[in-house]
Amino acid sequence: MNATYLDVSVVQFQVFLLVFLRTLGVLAVAPIFGHRAVISQAKAGFAFALAIVLFQSTPVTMAVTTDLAPYVLAAVKEITMGIMFGFVARLVFVAVQFAGEVIGIDVGFGMVNVIDPLSAEQISIIGTFKNLIAMVTFLMIDGHHVVLQALAESFAMVPLGGVQLTELLVRGLVDMTAQVFVMAIKLAAPVVTSLFLTSVALGVMARTMPQMNVFIVGFPLKIGVGMGVMAMTLPLFQTILIRMFYELGPNLSIILEQMYTP
Repeated sequence: MNATYLDVSVVQFQVFLLVFLRTLGVLAVAPIFGHRAVISQAKAGFAFALAIVLFQSTPVTMAVTTDLAPYVLAAVKEITMGIMFGFVARLVFVAVQFAGEVIGIDVGFGMVNVIDPLSAEQISIIGTFKNLIAMVTFLMIDGHHVVLQALAESFAMVPLGGVQLTELLVRGLVDMTAQVFVMAIKLAAPVVTSLFLTSVALGVMARTMPQMNVFIVGFPLKIGVGMGVMAMTLPLFQTILIRMFYELGPNLSIILEQMYTP
């Protein structure tokens, strides 16, 4: 049998496996694709099919190696890169969940949680509601296409085996993670502000009318105000959300640039 053919086949297998690991890392964490409702077999199957498509256009810049240790290290770097890639794409959803938790506690729903059958954990009702809106908005603006396109372009920006876990990359991830708190405050600001003004008004009423039980009046009033303001500001919430999703592509490009230095 032709030895050259065997050499090419080994190289192709090694390249495909690295492409598959990077793709699997992204789909395991990225929004929509990495949702808990999607079973692991479906994620792996879709990653395998997508890797076959991406493999056709992936430039082969690595030579065949017979040493196991360097190749295992390259494989670990590829799946780590995919996980970090999906993590950056998921940050907006983390901010949405956090904003829902803040609103729920401020409204008075801090103890009103539901059991998620997928994770067997207690989650906020408002956080779940906000997260569902974010998922629909993400699909509406084709955010999942942005993630897949960025994944395809990542093979040109960061060649296989060329992932570099540098200090600049760590700082970039920390800065983007810190922006979660800023995004959460922006999303929760209208409701939190209205509830703060409601608390101030209740405090003034408590001083002017001591005979009124502010606690009994305050609980339903804050729930009503919170639900009403949240309903009225849903268009604003979606507008802010769309702007954050539009920043997803540039953020992914920044992370890719920090992962590789020619």
